[in-house]
Amino acid sequence: MVISYQQGKVSYDAISGYICIYVYDYPRRTKHWDQDRCSDFFVFIHPRLKKMADSFVFTGYPFEAYLNVTLKHQMNSFLRKMQEKELKESLFCRMCASGSLEDEGSFYKIYDTFNYEIKEPDLTYRSRITQARMRKRLLFIALSNPYSLDDNLIAQVSEITGYSADCISRACLAVKDKIQEKRDALQHMRETRNSYYFQILVIQSRIMNEPDSEKRIWLEEEIHRLRLRIERVSKKIKAKLSCLVSHQDLAQVLGIPKGTIDYSIFAIRRKRNGQKIRGSSEDRQFLHSLRQ
Repeated sequence: MVISYQQGKVSYDAISGYICIYVYDYPRRTKHWDQDRCSDFFVFIHPRLKKMADSFVFTGYPFEAYLNVTLKHQMNSFLRKMQEKELKESLFCRMCASGSLEDEGSFYKIYDTFNYEIKEPDLTYRSRITQARMRKRLLFIALSNPYSLDDNLIAQVSEITGYSADCISRACLAVKDKIQEKRDALQHMRETRNSYYFQILVIQSRIMNEPDSEKRIWLEEEIHRLRLRIERVSKKIKAKLSCLVSHQDLAQVLGIPKGTIDYSIFAIRRKRNGQKIRGSSEDRQFLHSLRQ
């Protein structure tokens, strides 16, 4: 059908109904999304459908196979956009609750222009690509330690990178929220582990005063189950003991792929010292040197 369209035998309108139905139902079949979410995704993907039909090249696999692979990647992009939107609305509500907006007009103006995607400032043709990449890399390093970014340092980072101070401040606030979420999760796991320890002490005291042998065996099995839970929780605590900023956190805040963060941090370390550096403390030392 799509090949017939590419050959000019049928119009796009003749095949668009089939493609639209397939695309609309795809998230429900693969991810069990509800109708509202399927509709949002369809609105997101609809402007790209004709281009997909035009760019399809038959290599022995049907158009549905090509469409499935493309839709899988587009769904990941759609989910990232939704996360950015939720993060934007959360921080915007916080700004409103803090009373930092003077009137209703500024309320809607800020909401309409609020965007976490970092846009590059205008550059001259000379060294455009090199300068843009270096600015992004310096921004990534600065945001990797948000608690060291006071107003003075944010202004210096803004001057060096070319990004606005407001944009850096909002991104810094979002990264701090990510760190706080990790700390809250770590505290919750520690409290859960402590509760398991307390339950074991209670059960042990019951075993000492329990005359029924069968019930003592059942209580001992319960202690064994609690110790297994403690072991699982302890492993999670050990894995999340460091509440530092991860590359995934920066990628979610800035709305860019994680691989971009990974390569940028690696590249700036290698370029600064001429070799690969395994630690990240050197990056933060460079950030502190901006104060001098």
